[in-house]
Amino acid sequence: MDADAIWLAYNSAENVGDFETMGSLVAADLDVAVNGQPAVGSAQDDSDAMRELRAVYPDYRRQVDETLAVGDRAVVRWRMSGTSSRPGVPDLDVAGCSIVTVTNGVMSSAYLYYDGAALDAVLEAAAKERP
Repeated sequence: MDADAIWLAYNSAENVGDFETMGSLVAADLDVAVNGQPAVGSAQDDSDAMRELRAVYPDYRRQVDETLAVGDRAVVRWRMSGTSSRPGVPDLDVAGCSIVTVTNGVMSSAYLYYDGAALDAVLEAAAKERP
């Protein structure tokens, strides 16, 4: 599969909470940076983060607006959305862009760029509401 096809398959699995498929599409040592800062250092970290996000936003979706692929890399413009399941935690509506590299048929690195303040505020509020 091409880099964009792998990312799109991952996104489709993410949108339905298929963690097994998500895990099969990323390297065990997946390296993710968000707005230039290290954020995820393994497939397990990625799974844990997505499970937490889906716990707060059970109807979480990431809509794909555009993809571009060159060789082993893909650039994807997207929008995350979801309705909060926790009182005091705002609904999710964040636009962003991912640049991913595929090695040996799985995503090995990803750089995500988005309005960090918007998502950070949502995640901070969710952490405060966590039982």
